[in-house]
Amino acid sequence: MTQTMERAPRSRGLARVLALASATVFTGFLAGCGAPHLHTVREAKAELVGQDVAVLEQCIGEPLLADWTQGGGVRYAYSSAQMRDDGGLLLSEPVPDEADRERACVFTVHVDGDGRITAVRSKNHAGWGFGSIKACSRLVRECVEDDDLY
Repeated sequence: MTQTMERAPRSRGLARVLALASATVFTGFLAGCGAPHLHTVREAKAELVGQDVAVLEQCIGEPLLADWTQGGGVRYAYSSAQMRDDGGLLLSEPVPDEADRERACVFTVHVDGDGRITAVRSKNHAGWGFGSIKACSRLVRECVEDDDLY
């Protein structure tokens, strides 16, 4: 009876250790799959700042939305839910339906009055797991010089 009582805590402890190790390996696997895509997103954010607004049409396509900002700038929004042309660039129409927009990755690009990109932000409405980072990287992949990560 004493041996059974001693083994039970060890078994539970071992099970916890194995569960934690499995979770760590699985998380590492998921992170490894997303690493090149996360790199692309970060590089695009860094490389686009300071460039002329015209580059957006060449590497991303048409914005879904464009709003004037205080100070004479413009804020553009690009969504992974947008349709693409034959060359892979985004089209502003047709507007994606609400269900697709709720799961999309959206890049917001701020441009100053002189036509220079001042900030690039992204929001992944689907969260960052299970391949959704690919939708974000696909939006800006053509804007990154070192896009041979795939």
